[in-house]
Amino acid sequence: MKQFVAWARVSSVKQQKEGFSLEDQEARLLEFAGRLSGTIVKLYRIAETASKRQERDTFRELVAHVKKHAKTLDGVLFVKVDRAARNIRDWADLEELAEQTKVPLFFPDQPSGETPAGRMQRRMSAVFASYQTDQQGTDVKAGLKRRVESGLPLGRHFGFRNVRVNGRSLVEHDPINAPKVKRIFELYAYQPHTLVSLADALARQGVIYTDRRPRFPKATLFDLLTNRHYIGEARHSGVWYPGKFEPIVDLATFQAVQDKFGGRIYRKPQITFASCLIRCDHCGHVVTGEKVRKKLADGTIKEFTYYRCAQNHRPGHPPARIAEREVDAQALEYFDRLEVKDPSVRQWIVEVIRAQARTAGEQNRQHREELGRQQAHVEGKLKALLDLRVEGEITPEEYAGKRRELHERQTAIRLQLETSDRDDRQIAEQAVQAFELSQSLKTRWKTADPAAKRAILDILCESVRLNRRKVLYSARKPFSLLENATLSRTSGQTRT
Repeated sequence: MKQFVAWARVSSVKQQKEGFSLEDQEARLLEFAGRLSGTIVKLYRIAETASKRQERDTFRELVAHVKKHAKTLDGVLFVKVDRAARNIRDWADLEELAEQTKVPLFFPDQPSGETPAGRMQRRMSAVFASYQTDQQGTDVKAGLKRRVESGLPLGRHFGFRNVRVNGRSLVEHDPINAPKVKRIFELYAYQPHTLVSLADALARQGVIYTDRRPRFPKATLFDLLTNRHYIGEARHSGVWYPGKFEPIVDLATFQAVQDKFGGRIYRKPQITFASCLIRCDHCGHVVTGEKVRKKLADGTIKEFTYYRCAQNHRPGHPPARIAEREVDAQALEYFDRLEVKDPSVRQWIVEVIRAQARTAGEQNRQHREELGRQQAHVEGKLKALLDLRVEGEITPEEYAGKRRELHERQTAIRLQLETSDRDDRQIAEQAVQAFELSQSLKTRWKTADPAAKRAILDILCESVRLNRRKVLYSARKPFSLLENATLSRTSGQTRT
């Protein structure tokens, strides 16, 4: 019996529905080989899910097989020319293969003779197939761009899942992984973590990546933390567009993370006061930490930690440095100034905080009204921008850039509204809790590790500055109300 090599290829689900599935093609090829009194000794199958690289590798395998077994083969079978080659280069390779090996090419659904007219017909079919492939690629790219411009992202992203609604692929939060993403951003934005320590913290808290790989890889965390999809944007060809899906992370938290990656907040948890936690009061640069090993009088070697301005080598800059034990002692002195010894005065402060919260309620209401006006103004601008785009007065790029700017403003206003909408009583209770925290700082500090000490100072202080060998603390509200304050119960006033 004659021996044939056959090739079957499907490039889309639509072709399967039109009768060109792999099974349909295989049946036609077997039937054609039987009519030629032969059999198929090797069948190459390319499914619609195959990548271009996989298809190219299989094509090369076909060419190599035909060259190796040319003496025993009676032909290579393809259902049609457009199943054989998807571009002119592949068709040229097939023609060269047939000419070199003398193994003919057969097309059961598109027969043509070995004449100049037949060869021209096959070549024209190959050109048309190449055109269709190119056009399909262009159409797909245009469709993907339209999808992104309409606010829907491409591909899959950890924390989101694709759902089918009325035949269209939409995006929604993954109920399992979306909370993980939110937790990752919060930990990295507001706690002194590196990517490695973040992975450790997630592992301790039982936040897993996948069942097969529970620990989050460092590279995955970096990609996740820099992905703007999580604030509700979609990307195409390097341009980010406002999305029409619910973000997982608020803009303020996302920006805090980017600030850390941008070098403005870099922390070393193992050195308590290093990097951006303290700044130099002389020049404003960051204070850095260094560990020094010293040999003591008894011959033992001990490690000491010192802090100094990163620019203290410059002319005219104070060269002083301060030991960590001195910074610790000054921190305890500062906490002592915040502590109110008299229990009755403490209770009075709590009552004042709650009374101030009630007064602030009216201010919050006015603030919310102003934010509402700003929100309506931005929405009006978005509508006007859309009208300009529909009328063709601005380009798609100008529209996308201005729309993104307005959506960022809209997101910022919404974030302020969400913050302002909190119940005033809740805010008052938080202020009371903050006050109670300030009364136990000395005890907490003595047993805290470096990371916990940094967290305490982040909560307590607006800024910490080093003036030669003196640490200057500037407390956040409401802690600032207690700093160097003289309280008088009888007058009901606080004099600073």
